Amino acid sequence: MKDAIDLCFIGNGSHAGVIKNTLCDLNIKHNIVVFNRELELSKQPEVLNCAAIFIVSPNNTHAYYLRELNSVFNGYIYCEKPPVNQISEISILDEVNSSKLFFGFNYRYSDIGLFIADMSRKYGLGKMINMSIHVSYPFAIKEKYSHSWKSNVSNSPYGIIENLGIHYIDLSVTLLGRIKNIFISKRNIGQTGAVVDTATICCEHDNDATTQIFVSYISLVKDEMYFTFENGDVSYDGSVFTCFYPTACFGDSGLAIRPPAVCSLEVGEGVLYDNSMRNCLKEFMSVVMKKGSFDPCLFHNAKISVLAMFGLTYV
Repeated sequence: MKDAIDLCFIGNGSHAGVIKNTLCDLNIKHNIVVFNRELELSKQPEVLNCAAIFIVSPNNTHAYYLRELNSVFNGYIYCEKPPVNQISEISILDEVNSSKLFFGFNYRYSDIGLFIADMSRKYGLGKMINMSIHVSYPFAIKEKYSHSWKSNVSNSPYGIIENLGIHYIDLSVTLLGRIKNIFISKRNIGQTGAVVDTATICCEHDNDATTQIFVSYISLVKDEMYFTFENGDVSYDGSVFTCFYPTACFGDSGLAIRPPAVCSLEVGEGVLYDNSMRNCLKEFMSVVMKKGSFDPCLFHNAKISVLAMFGLTYV
């Protein structure tokens, strides 16, 4: 394709397909260079000459490819979350060129942050003091799960925490800053495979705000978020964002009552994910095509989020 950019995908699963389709929707002219996983990267010049490489292979391979590419590739890398899924692999994050490395934490670019920022400006919500997340769907009871790498402890030792929870950990870091204390309760309720299918993650941030995250592959479908501010709240029930304002709202008896819903925005679960993915890829490709550098804060926050996934804090 004339005037098109060369891209390569390491990994060819369903998520790679979603990214490819999104790139087409963004009208980004590109050629796909095929990666041969049976051949060393150093022996694939057509891959190494690409403008960008997408690592969308199973989680346990990310660190290996990051290390390999770091020694032979000078282009841009989009690595799906998490960057690593073993504590012993964390050192790779100190070796890579962070200015050309982008991680697929797509909630950084979602309608969540945009709606919260808009409501904060409009109504003066003040400081966010708590973030509460409950996201679940019964993936672990499906036959597909038992054959998935996500249920294999060798490929995904942290189970749902590294596959789903990590997105919300990163969202909490994006909105509330560095985590200074973390507690994680891990359970394998369904007993399909040996990995965690249900987790509760509690974080305390440097600004003393708190986060509670519940994620499960064994309980019924639920996608709810609640953000508590000093002077109002924002909720998401899986289809609608709603802002409640002000906190100081009292009835005739003088007792506190529920503030009115002053603004709402309909964003269905599928739309929220699609918009997030679109904005994430748009940001990545914008830097690639301008031959620029990524904001170092993005990489810094990724390290905080990955360490939190292991139950560790960033010093």
